[in-house]
Amino acid sequence: MEPNLKPNWKFWKKKKSSQPSTSALPTPAQTIVVAATSATAIAASAAPVEINSIISPVIISNQTNQNTLVSAEAPSTSNPPEQHAPPSRPHVSKTEAWLSRATLFLTFTKSVAEGVGLTPLKAACEGVVSLLEAVQTVQDNRSAWNELVLAIKAHLNTFGQQLGQVGISDILEEVESSLKDPIEEYFDDVTDLLANILAESGITEADIKTNKLTISVLVQRIGTTKLEAGIINDYRLRLQTAQSKIMQSLLLYIASSVGDSKDDVILAKLRFIDPSESRPRECATGTRTDILMRCREWSLDENAPNILWIKGHPGGGKSAIASSLVKELGVKKRRLGSSFFFQRQNAATMTTSALWRTVAYDLGRHPTIRKSLATKMKKEEIDLRTPNIDILFQQLIRGPLTKINNVPMEQSPIVIIDALDECGGLEGQRSKDRKDLIRTLDSWSKLPRNFKLIVTSREENDIARLFSRTQPHAIELSTGEKTDAQSKEDIQSFLRIEFQTIAERYPESLSADWPGSKIIEDLAVKAGGLFIWASTAIKLIEAGEPEEQLKQALSGKGTGDMNGLYVQVINTSFPSPSVQVVQNLLSVVGTVIVAKEPLRLSAVAQLLSMAKSAAEYICTGLQSVMESSDELRFRHQSFVDFLLDHGSDASNFSISLGRAHEALASRCLEIMKKELRFNIGNIESSYTLNDEIPGLKSRLEKCISPHLLYASRFWTTHLEEASPSPEILEDVRYFLRNQFLFWLEVISLHQLVNRGVIILLVLLRWLKRHNLEDLIALASDMPRFITHFNPLILQSVPHIYLSALPFVPEQSWIAKEYGPRYPNTLKIEEGGDRKWSATLNILAGHIEGVLSVAWSVDGRRIVSGSRDKTVRIWDAETGQQQGSSLEGHNGLVLSVDFSPDGGWIVSGSEDKTVRIWDAETGQQHGSSLEGHNDSIQSVAFSPDGRWIVSGSYDKTVRIWDAETGQQHGSSLEGHDDWVQSVSFSRDGRWIVSGSEDKTVRIWDVETGQQHGSSLEGHDNYVQSVAFSPDGRWIVSGSFDRTVRIWDVETGQQHGPSLE
Repeated sequence: MEPNLKPNWKFWKKKKSSQPSTSALPTPAQTIVVAATSATAIAASAAPVEINSIISPVIISNQTNQNTLVSAEAPSTSNPPEQHAPPSRPHVSKTEAWLSRATLFLTFTKSVAEGVGLTPLKAACEGVVSLLEAVQTVQDNRSAWNELVLAIKAHLNTFGQQLGQVGISDILEEVESSLKDPIEEYFDDVTDLLANILAESGITEADIKTNKLTISVLVQRIGTTKLEAGIINDYRLRLQTAQSKIMQSLLLYIASSVGDSKDDVILAKLRFIDPSESRPRECATGTRTDILMRCREWSLDENAPNILWIKGHPGGGKSAIASSLVKELGVKKRRLGSSFFFQRQNAATMTTSALWRTVAYDLGRHPTIRKSLATKMKKEEIDLRTPNIDILFQQLIRGPLTKINNVPMEQSPIVIIDALDECGGLEGQRSKDRKDLIRTLDSWSKLPRNFKLIVTSREENDIARLFSRTQPHAIELSTGEKTDAQSKEDIQSFLRIEFQTIAERYPESLSADWPGSKIIEDLAVKAGGLFIWASTAIKLIEAGEPEEQLKQALSGKGTGDMNGLYVQVINTSFPSPSVQVVQNLLSVVGTVIVAKEPLRLSAVAQLLSMAKSAAEYICTGLQSVMESSDELRFRHQSFVDFLLDHGSDASNFSISLGRAHEALASRCLEIMKKELRFNIGNIESSYTLNDEIPGLKSRLEKCISPHLLYASRFWTTHLEEASPSPEILEDVRYFLRNQFLFWLEVISLHQLVNRGVIILLVLLRWLKRHNLEDLIALASDMPRFITHFNPLILQSVPHIYLSALPFVPEQSWIAKEYGPRYPNTLKIEEGGDRKWSATLNILAGHIEGVLSVAWSVDGRRIVSGSRDKTVRIWDAETGQQQGSSLEGHNGLVLSVDFSPDGGWIVSGSEDKTVRIWDAETGQQHGSSLEGHNDSIQSVAFSPDGRWIVSGSYDKTVRIWDAETGQQHGSSLEGHDDWVQSVSFSRDGRWIVSGSEDKTVRIWDVETGQQHGSSLEGHDNYVQSVAFSPDGRWIVSGSFDRTVRIWDVETGQQHGPSLE
């Protein structure tokens, strides 16, 4: 019996969202500028003194031999100041007058730094210290004076440290009153102190006005000052209190501006949690010193390329070097910007998006970058879910980094990316993630040279092509016959350390130097420069009786023979295995290889329907090459390569990726069939949105098992690689007809609704590829259902049934299959939709009108050209833009087309040029094709992709070589007005053109000659032309409101006009 809805699942009433109130950051007009440009600001607050009675601000010149107090407004001999009658002013007491005089010594410090925050305060402290040190020559109350001077010196040091922080000025640009008040209080106390000192020293206003008061005279006068110890101590305490308030306010302000909890929450969205939660082992102590030294030298070289590429064969120790650099740059140098260690088995989560989000999060430790990112994310100017990695790189990396472009080389951040070749998982360089990463690394190479990036990888084709263009600083790790002496010594050092650890476990039977230098040297030779060989040999020896296992390790053939060593591992762990053990071994290893995220032992056992003890037996036997303490993962990718190499010595244990995917697809469908159910989250009320459900996380852990969640997320990923066996077809049919809405519950509760569309599109591709017509119609409805009701499904599981299902078009397959099963929901009596909207997707991104569009031949991409002068590529299924906009044209883009193989795009523009673009990288291919004298209205590829044709307002048609960019032959001339449209025949022999001269013309591609007479009959401009698939007919559309068909051979109109 189908489940009925519970009565308390009531109609959804959307709650008013209560946005948390946030206090706005101070605007530039609100910021407090502590530095004053005259004595007015301080004098006005210090005492009610007439402003004009105060001498103008002064500065102390730091030039050699100019130790003189100078008026900032000294009379000029050439332009005497205008004279004004002095205004009347009240009587000023001696104390008030000297209080005004004291402002001189603070005013000069303020004038020097016309900045904000602590800079003038620091300068003020310096001035005060220079004066007070002179007072120390006085014998009276010398101890008190010393303490006061030391206190102000300590304050000076503290302020200096704060100002020395990189990026602190960005924070202090928004000083609030909480910081302003203590600073002003400190100034007031210092002013008061100086006033007393000056009054006691007998310095008169005339002394200052004469402009002859040198520092030496000033110091001599102040040296006669006599203040009682109690007064001095009082000043020290007052200044100490003020300084404490300043530092407290500063710390609070920084905490609220930089470490603010709201910013933490916002920036936490960037954070990617590394599934492995650890990085690879570092180089053994004393090894790889030469490589690490070369890396250090590069990091300090301002003229070196900003990318360092450490390349080498699998197992050469690249990851260990990267891990050592992380430690050194992070702990010792404090230059580590971020690090990311790709793992092939984590390809589903360790994506290019995850990489750059991680780097941005880590770089957010810098206050300026943190502020920039938090501000943009608050304003929702950064879309973290965008599939457009180029935009994400611009927003998260390039933009924020440019804000700290003046950071010195020794302080600039260094980012480390390890195992670039493992990005994209088993798809490798064919994967979208890998292509995205390659493209963004190319963008990094164009950043200023002080933003440094270290990349480690194998030298695979796409990576080699990238670095041949960007020319990084390269370090190659030698292996095999090229192994250098240093690498051999490093491996011997590593083996010596590991063998000492093993020997310590057998104190009664193994000597401290076991197995001896000769055997260690032999093993190092066998390793052939591959640290992974040495590491695996050690794991093999540790797994059993040491002496026996050592013999196995030494018995291998050749140098750096990883395959031979891996055979030894398997044969030693599973001697004379039964058929069942071999089957279990292949199943477990195959699952770990093709799984889209790391799995625990229990989840693998559940996915394979295998006894946990049987799975554990396999994992224990493979401990030399597999980590199994938490999630199952291979210690090194070379073991996977060994298992996938069907021509290797592992033929008895080789893995078929297709069979592994098929087995997992089948098990995923079985798990969903068994565990998916109505209201799987046990939600009590439809009034409660998903994110308002109490204890949602713990509830989901109880209701949705890890293996069910894995199956729900990745079943079509594995299905795509499987063949349609009868069992799989039956399970797919059952899912579509019975479990779609239950599956949506899981997707909704785990916030995977947007990914749900992609999951179903993969299913649809698989059904179409295998011509499973009976399931295509139903499956086609499902992505539409999710897209149409996306906000509702995302927020509330109950309303999948209450508010989405009732409004499905009545003629849709979902309405027919699922509607009758839920009778206790809304019924639409009239006015509901009968069919889905014809609009499948809206591709939004251009900022001005779109003038031309075209499909790729495989139907998976769309290209568009716009008035905004850009070309954009779109995913036809998801509607998302792929890569960055293709920019280069200086005018409207009037026409675009894909090459037949989908690898290239051609565009024609108002700027009189034709451009060819790489559809994968978005880079322009070669130079612009130039020759037309006016706007290019139409472009097209030939069917074989060899030629490009263009039609222009210069009344000509031109043919171009798509590879070289050279014009082929002469221009095709004959039209008397603008050429509006051009097209190739299917066999590539002919070109047709339509013009505002009201004619259609056919051209021979080889000779460039017009074929026959012009096709005449239209009474107005001909705007569009095209060949029929068989090449016999041409169709033309005109401003005369007619469509006409023409016979290619005779040039005659075929039948009447289509009006």
